[in-house]
Amino acid sequence: MRILLADDHDLVREALSLLFQQYFDACEVVEAGALEPALERIDPENPFDLILLDLRMPGMNGLEGLKLTIEKVGADVPVVLLSGAYNGEDVRHAIENGAHGFIPKTLRGEALANAIRLVLAGEKYLPSSILTNFAEGFGNNSEGGSGRHAGQFGSDGDFASLTPREREVLALLSEGRPNKDIARHLDLREITVKYHLKNVYRKLHVSNRAQAVKIALEDMARSGSL
Repeated sequence: MRILLADDHDLVREALSLLFQQYFDACEVVEAGALEPALERIDPENPFDLILLDLRMPGMNGLEGLKLTIEKVGADVPVVLLSGAYNGEDVRHAIENGAHGFIPKTLRGEALANAIRLVLAGEKYLPSSILTNFAEGFGNNSEGGSGRHAGQFGSDGDFASLTPREREVLALLSEGRPNKDIARHLDLREITVKYHLKNVYRKLHVSNRAQAVKIALEDMARSGSL
């Protein structure tokens, strides 16, 4: 696997390179400290499997750097943004402009590796806090509240019916975490996590975790909550 890692902080590149080599076999990491040298390293004859770009490194100019990178590599190579600080608008605009994910630099170890695996599997990765806030927004359906009514979701499922614990499980699910990791993070038994997932799938009218995350992300994009 070949990864292009572009970030203007040497320590960040060094740490991420070591992590990728630890979690992925035969992983080649090509580094760049700004957008221009990153674009120069893109060669159609020797393509990358994944490109990671620091949102605020020199040359990015907001999301212009993302657009230039996608134009150069095409739609088949996933391009993911990295950032130490972000908000919902940053994430929404990144996804709208073609990013395959938005990974916080605070993500560590297995969680970061799972995020990469999710993207390589063809899914989009978003920070769990974004998905949690989205789900909680639909939990407030009282008169005068800010959440939308459950009936507005139609066949895409009923997010408003998810319990707070089910929302937490769904948020961690979006990070590509296995059941055992979710259980450890929430201090639950693994069988309890499976029970919550079963309820999430039933309420969202899906049959597996990939479909649940996909529907959540699609509805976030449509609603502007992303």
